[in-house]
Amino acid sequence: MKHCIGFDIGNHAVHIAVQKKGSIVRGISVRIAADLVKNGVITSLEAMSDFLKEIRKTQKLPTRNAALILPAPLCYCRRFFVAANTREQLMFNLPYGFRDFITDDKSNYFFDCAVLNAVRSGEDHLPEFDVLATAARKEVIEDYINMFHKAGFKLKTIIPEEFAYVNLLRKASVPPHHHGILDIGHNAVKLFLYDGTLFEGVRVIDYGCNALDEIISEKFGVDSFMAGTYRENNFNGANELDACRTVYGAMALEVLKAINFYRFNGGSSLEHLHCCGGGAHNEALMNTLRGTLPIPLTDMSEFFGENQSKDAIDFPLIATAAGVALQ
Repeated sequence: MKHCIGFDIGNHAVHIAVQKKGSIVRGISVRIAADLVKNGVITSLEAMSDFLKEIRKTQKLPTRNAALILPAPLCYCRRFFVAANTREQLMFNLPYGFRDFITDDKSNYFFDCAVLNAVRSGEDHLPEFDVLATAARKEVIEDYINMFHKAGFKLKTIIPEEFAYVNLLRKASVPPHHHGILDIGHNAVKLFLYDGTLFEGVRVIDYGCNALDEIISEKFGVDSFMAGTYRENNFNGANELDACRTVYGAMALEVLKAINFYRFNGGSSLEHLHCCGGGAHNEALMNTLRGTLPIPLTDMSEFFGENQSKDAIDFPLIATAAGVALQ
C-alpha cells in the first residue's frame, strides 16, 4: 500500500505510524484509559472503536487504510519447516506446524506465513520450506476488522510483532548480523532474536514498566495512570527511587539470563541489542542495562536510517507500528 496507517494497540498506549510511499513520515502515541486493554486484550471493542475514531479525527490521519499488530495473547507465531512445493500445498500443510498448540478444530483459525528459505531434505529430495508462520482465531480477526470499520478505517493487514520487525530489517538493508530487539513495554519485556532478517525466537519477561508505575503510585499517592506520566517525565526524580532501581536490576538480570540461555543452546553471539518501547526512554533503567549486559545497547537507527534525524518521530515507541505499516 502506498499510504497506510500502522497501529500497535498496547496496554498503555496506542502507537501509530503513518507510511507514505514506503517511508514513515509521522509517529503518534496516545495514552489510553486504564483497563481498556488488559494483558494485550481489548476489554471493550466498542469503546476502543470510539477511541480510534477520535484519534482519526483529532490527528487528521491522511488515509483510511490501516494495518494492525495482533498482540501475542491472541495469536501463535513460530518458525518451523514444512513440506510443500506449491502455495496450495504449503497452506494445506501449515496447520500441522501448530498441532502442539492448537487443540480445537483447525477450521476455526486463519493461517499465514512468510517463506524464509527453501531447502531440500530426505532421500526423495522433496522440497521443504523454512517458514515464519502465524495462526489466529477467525472470530478475533473478524472482531478487529469490525472494530476498525466502525472507527472509519479499512483494516487491510494484521500481523504479529515478529513479522513487523522482519519488515523493518528487510527495509534497513544492512549487512547480515546477529542482533536482538529489546522491547521494554508496559506489561512485559521481550527479547526478539534475529539472524539477519531471520527470526530465531523470543524470550518474555512477565513484568515491565507497570512494576515501576506501582512503586511510583504508592510513593507519590497518585493513581496508576498519573504514575505513568510521572515515570515518562521523571517527575520529581520518580525514576531514581531505590525501589525502582531494584526493579531495573531484576529486569537486567532476566535479560542477561535470556541472552545466556540463547547462546548456550546453540544460538549465535548477539552483536548488539536495539532498544524500543516506553522503557527505552528511562535513562536510569538504560544505565542499569548497560552496566549488566555483555553486549552494547543501541537505538533503532539501523532500522530507519536517515529518517531517524529528519523528523521528530519517536521511533522506539512506534517501531512495531512502523513495521506493520510497511507490510
